[in-house]
Amino acid sequence: MKKSPVIFIVTDLEGVGGVLNFPDWCVPEGRRNECGCRFLTEEVNAVAAGFFDAGAGSVIVSDAHGSGGSIRGEMLDGRCALRRGSSGSWYYPDDTDALAFVGQHAKAGAPFGHLAHTQTGEAIDFQINGVSVGEYGQLAAVAAEQQIPTIFGAGDLAFCREAEALTPGVVTVAVKEGIYRVPSPETVPVEELFSAESGALHYPRSRTLEQLRDRAAEAVRKLINEPRSFQFPRIPPAPYVLTARYRAAAPKIEAMFRRKLPARRFETLPLPSVAEALQHFYADLEWNAADNRESWEL
Repeated sequence: MKKSPVIFIVTDLEGVGGVLNFPDWCVPEGRRNECGCRFLTEEVNAVAAGFFDAGAGSVIVSDAHGSGGSIRGEMLDGRCALRRGSSGSWYYPDDTDALAFVGQHAKAGAPFGHLAHTQTGEAIDFQINGVSVGEYGQLAAVAAEQQIPTIFGAGDLAFCREAEALTPGVVTVAVKEGIYRVPSPETVPVEELFSAESGALHYPRSRTLEQLRDRAAEAVRKLINEPRSFQFPRIPPAPYVLTARYRAAAPKIEAMFRRKLPARRFETLPLPSVAEALQHFYADLEWNAADNRESWEL
């Protein structure tokens, strides 16, 4: 591994320490959203500082929660580049040496997950070739196709356990832990899901920021000195078939798409890469009703 690696940080908001619930903290109109965005930027700065401490050449921060706008640019470490807006692609910049996550949440249905979901609250489970993954697993799998290892992840404790199981060797930092014991059953209406999963124990913030910096530095030192200690996601090889199950959509989603969206299941046709399969799924299938050969009602 080269001595000054380029690190690409994917950010989210639900997995940030101190972020309590979805309506107040995770949408622009939420009354505590500004506080949540500042907390996220502080965590990114701590991680970036650790990366630079250990010899990273550059750090690119992707403002990836929802439609973007959650990273406070005026607060961001001046050595970081900030990427906003969709590139229309699931691939990473060509010079990326490693992938990292800050503010990440666990996948849909994770036990003790705090605000756990996979893209939307409607999702029950998402699989790549039979392996259950969340947003972390999807993005790490695409990175693996470009031979980019995932070296670091920060978020709630359920997410950290998920990341460690899927990508052995990844360095993680838990900033809080959910206290909702069991996965939300499929019968829970989507409007009630995040409320049911909003309880958490939030770790002391000053200590968490120190740990984020220290462990991020550890991840880059491992990348430079022991790159093979990071393993790619344990997913069977191509061709790739994605399967997903969803609850019935919330009324506001149905109003947006002007159609009834019942509980439904999707399965893509086999495709040669994870990136292509994800592009097809999210562009063409996610919000379809069960009206074609790749989807059906449950």
